[in-house]
Amino acid sequence: MNCLAKTLLSGIVCLFFTIFTTIVPAQSPASLTPAEWRKDLHYFQQLVHTKYPNLFYNISAAQFDSVVRSIDKRLDKLNDLQMRAEFVKLVALFQVGHTATRLRFGSDAQLQPWVHRIPAAFYLFSDGLYIKSIDKRYMQALGGKLTHIGKTDAMKAMEKIRPYVAFENEQGFKNTFPFYLSIPEFLKDAGIVEDLSQVPLTYVKNGREQTIVLKAEDLPSPGGNHGIESPRDWVNAYEQMNTEQSVLWLKKPARLRHFEYMPQAKLLYVRHSAVQNEPNETIADFFAKVFDFVDKNEVEKFVLDVRLNGGGNNYLNKPVITGIIAARKINQMGRLFIITGRETFSAAQNLVNELEKYTEAVFVGEPTSENVNFFGDTRLEVLPNSKLNINLSWLWWQNLDPRDKRKWKAPHLAADMSFEDYQKGIDPAMNLVLNYDKKGPIDNKLRDLVIQEKYDEAVSMAREYMQDPVHRYFKDELETKINDYGYQLINRQRFEQANKVLHMNVQLFPGSANVYDSYAESWWKLGNTAEAIKYYQIAIGKDPHGVTGDNARRMLAEIQGKKPM
Repeated sequence: MNCLAKTLLSGIVCLFFTIFTTIVPAQSPASLTPAEWRKDLHYFQQLVHTKYPNLFYNISAAQFDSVVRSIDKRLDKLNDLQMRAEFVKLVALFQVGHTATRLRFGSDAQLQPWVHRIPAAFYLFSDGLYIKSIDKRYMQALGGKLTHIGKTDAMKAMEKIRPYVAFENEQGFKNTFPFYLSIPEFLKDAGIVEDLSQVPLTYVKNGREQTIVLKAEDLPSPGGNHGIESPRDWVNAYEQMNTEQSVLWLKKPARLRHFEYMPQAKLLYVRHSAVQNEPNETIADFFAKVFDFVDKNEVEKFVLDVRLNGGGNNYLNKPVITGIIAARKINQMGRLFIITGRETFSAAQNLVNELEKYTEAVFVGEPTSENVNFFGDTRLEVLPNSKLNINLSWLWWQNLDPRDKRKWKAPHLAADMSFEDYQKGIDPAMNLVLNYDKKGPIDNKLRDLVIQEKYDEAVSMAREYMQDPVHRYFKDELETKINDYGYQLINRQRFEQANKVLHMNVQLFPGSANVYDSYAESWWKLGNTAEAIKYYQIAIGKDPHGVTGDNARRMLAEIQGKKPM
């Protein structure tokens, strides 16, 4: 499967991953009549219903058709640019990360961009939206914290651009929206700016608020993925970029992969930034060197950093997975660490899934930008009149349990980055790795306490764990782990113990409908129908129109006519 940067915008979304080689002037596509636009709209509607009904996954067919009707009603009053923007928003409705409208139109042999950009890259750090890199002509704004784009508050601009962005979860939005904020056509259509030819940016730097006006430029041609380099003639807020003094995750930006040994910590660090081969070295060859180094040297900690990995070819993951599994020296709790982030997507998500299943890895950083199971590979569809290029996903990647509905892989240890961290080369994720004390995962500790029948102590430990900000992403997965443990006990017919474990979840996650549904089932297994009915009714009250509420209603009907099995 291809990464978002390659399929969505022909290699221009992830500015970290792209070298811009030539500039292709944006073309003005031939103006279409309302009848021609209407034909494209209905063609696309029919195409989705007949060829891509799988896309009715996050939205229903009825919701999609309702939006199509709304566009149809307004179509006669919309100009060509507005209609192209309507298609961008319509496709983004599917909330499938690989499915999006390209910013180039025409045939493969004669693709032309239909938008422009401003030469700046933004990034949402933990303390705000900053200008992370920019063309050196505007370098006085480098490192400024954005307060306004045009006359629009920066945070409001972020929300106004949301409907245009193809993303699967909030991490995917964080990763992709900064690029959309650099496209004047989208900024104007969203009411953020008034002029297509220039974009005023207001920012705070060194305690002073200033405004700079960036001219719209032609969209660069994609040059392929080559590590994490910025475009030529741009400057970066991290001054040590591409130097020997660079922080590890930004070192050697022209390469997709890099490894380095830290002798004092006895730690081997590996940055793996795309699931694709280098022109002169395959992934298999690179990792053969990595694991050979592990075998021949004193390595007590191993870090695989995929925070910048937007995917590529899923079938190139095998040597990474099998190599880590076989390396018993590092495949141990407290020795193996995976750093993930908002760019971890597509084939990199599948890599993360396999490492979660088969290794003892501790995950650190930010959540991934992909669902754990997802629609991936795309087909390119070209609309007959406008020649808009649209990528539509068709292949379901089922790497984990089909009941696993997680929107992302959450790290055990959260490590968000501030702008100051970035500017100074501080890596919060690596700091957590270096200071990790091998206490082991919380779910194993809770199981030990359950075995000792120390349920109150287990609840107290879980509450303390959940209150620590470093666990803010993983705490939601704790509910699932406790729930799964409860059902393991039910399947072993240890109903009393299961009841107490599932009651722990009720205490820890009182806002969840599912914990009451599961707790009700444990009461039913114990033969206490009154308590079962009570908690099924609570589950219905908390999720009256959802799948948990529906299941609780089915179980209530079964209780009335049958005895527990």
